[in-house]
Amino acid sequence: MSNAVAEARTVLAAWLAQHSVAPDTWTPEALQGWHTSHAEEWIVFTPPGTANRLFLVANGNVFSFAPSELSLANAVVAARGDRREDDR
Repeated sequence: MSNAVAEARTVLAAWLAQHSVAPDTWTPEALQGWHTSHAEEWIVFTPPGTANRLFLVANGNVFSFAPSELSLANAVVAARGDRREDDR
């Protein structure tokens, strides 16, 4: 596992904990079984099983999207715009 994936996993676990009713369940270790891939500068996290939610993580930012509603390519574009808004 690359250091970038480990760092992104930590960022995603913190984000999930912040947005969860059960924050203690979200740790980097809990995300070990999630599939990871890359889409340009983003690391894509896919939960195990059948899920309609994927997560893009880059530079401390998380973008969550439903692949049934948004393609990966369009999600990357949206995530970049979302990140720019956060930087303001």
